[in-house]
Amino acid sequence: MQNHKENAGSESKAEIEALTPEEPQQKVTEEFDDILDIIGSQGRFQKFLLYVVVCPITAIQPFLTLNAIFMLFTPEHWCHVPGRDNYTDIETWKIRTIPLDPTRLQDAHGHPKYSQCTMYGESGEPEACKWGWEFDKTDYLSTLPGDFAWVCDNSAIPTNAFTASAIGNAVGTIVFGHFADKYGRKPIFFLTITINIVFRIVSLLHPANVEFFYLCQFILGTAFPVMFIAPSMIAAEICDKEYRAWVYACTWMIWVIGMCGLPLVAWLCSDWYLIGLSTSVPAIAVYIYLWYLPESPRWLLSIGKHEQASKILYKIAETNNKSEDTSEAELNSMLRKLVAKQNRKKESKNIGVWTLFSRARLARNTVLLTISWSMNVVVYYGITLNTTNMPGNQFVNFFLLSIIELPSGWAGGVLADKLGRRWTQVIFFLACMMSCVGATFVIHLITLELIAVVLAKFAITLTFLVVYLQGAEIFPTQLRSTGSGFASTIGAVAGIFAPIIAQLSVHHLSYPYWIMGMLCFIGLFVSAFLPETLNQNLPETIDDANKFGKGVKFWSVFPRPRSKSITSTISALRTPRRSTAGQGEYALDPPIIVQPD
Repeated sequence: MQNHKENAGSESKAEIEALTPEEPQQKVTEEFDDILDIIGSQGRFQKFLLYVVVCPITAIQPFLTLNAIFMLFTPEHWCHVPGRDNYTDIETWKIRTIPLDPTRLQDAHGHPKYSQCTMYGESGEPEACKWGWEFDKTDYLSTLPGDFAWVCDNSAIPTNAFTASAIGNAVGTIVFGHFADKYGRKPIFFLTITINIVFRIVSLLHPANVEFFYLCQFILGTAFPVMFIAPSMIAAEICDKEYRAWVYACTWMIWVIGMCGLPLVAWLCSDWYLIGLSTSVPAIAVYIYLWYLPESPRWLLSIGKHEQASKILYKIAETNNKSEDTSEAELNSMLRKLVAKQNRKKESKNIGVWTLFSRARLARNTVLLTISWSMNVVVYYGITLNTTNMPGNQFVNFFLLSIIELPSGWAGGVLADKLGRRWTQVIFFLACMMSCVGATFVIHLITLELIAVVLAKFAITLTFLVVYLQGAEIFPTQLRSTGSGFASTIGAVAGIFAPIIAQLSVHHLSYPYWIMGMLCFIGLFVSAFLPETLNQNLPETIDDANKFGKGVKFWSVFPRPRSKSITSTISALRTPRRSTAGQGEYALDPPIIVQPD
């Protein structure tokens, strides 16, 4: 009887094997990264995708998203007064027709500044401009504020345009981030690049309609966050954790290089319309990559489309000369098992943004990190937008404030691994605060003010790096993407105030620096109370996160042994996870560390 059962079992097993010949012998694949090990995670396909596809796409993006800084520049201006034909010297004519403005600080040479909004009337008393304005043509042939008189009573229009774009950033982080999780990274990326090209060109056609111009800026703002992160995210999702860190570091450096090229294009064009066209129309070339940028197989797996994912993965294996190690059928079988595994995990998961505030210490750390993140966003973009208010050549100023991000990112990586995250954050928030305050005392000295602002940009870029790391290390594994997404979204909302802060320079050039200095102090204060994460085991559960940093003295400095490098932490932050908040990884701010935020 026993032999009969064994024979029956053998026959049954043989029949099953005969019926399923397409199922090859399975390799052990507990996670998606195990499949990447089989098909090659740092091969020719990944390098082609990074250097030939993602890097050119990233280099173009600063031209699309930051060109408004130059188009909306308000040059030095004064009232137009008829009768200047008899005077060849503009300075002599100004003395006769334009009063001095005691609220405006002296220029770098100690000369008093003329009023921008008043002229001498027939009675000899100052009155509002009657015949329009004249604009300094030293740097620009024309700008939007110059051509449409967005000055004096209408001087808030450029600021409102930047504010509309910042509001769009906050909305787009949530909306398009959700769409990217639902419909895919690739289609949403090309949708956002299309929005940027189309609405930038449309906004150039009739900017005199201010409300329509605001609407265009808002729509452009919504498209930026996902447009920036999607290509590098696709590349990162098919690499192992070591190469993933390089993907983001590389694209961040390319973003900075693109930023450095933007002022050169603006200087060569010197006209708002040409700047808008020359920085938007060439981006059409990005559509060439429609055939070279794949959909993320990791995302396809997350929504259960294992057949489509297996085709892409097999193509990667062929390009990496790994096709002999597997087959498309085998990949499909492995992916089906991973889909079943992730479905079981989803059924047992009941967490979300609300969970961040379910425990006292976890809630405190969430609030502190969110405030720190928001201060970074506002100060970083405040400094960038305020370049239009600085003395000297705006193109040179923008270039210097862009190129300084390269050494800042490198220094941040080194110091965060040497001094720890917390004290690095505190020290450089302090450095940024001191630089901003120092700039208030030298605003009439071009070179000294520029040095102070460059130092402030160096410091705030570095602290931005650290806050990204802290977001990856303070939250538990279950909530890492959700927590970082929440902090980034609130930071995007806070970024709405950056253009308003820069606009305060119309009242006094020192006001933006004072406010940014105070924001740095707030960031310094809250960062000091965050737990140190260097050399610590990352919290895996909510209970672990609630105990994280408990009992540690405020002035403590953790020992130096390295248990986790900065590159592996960046990889952990950027490891794709489905956010329970519905925002996914796209809730992360763009670019400051490895981005470019």
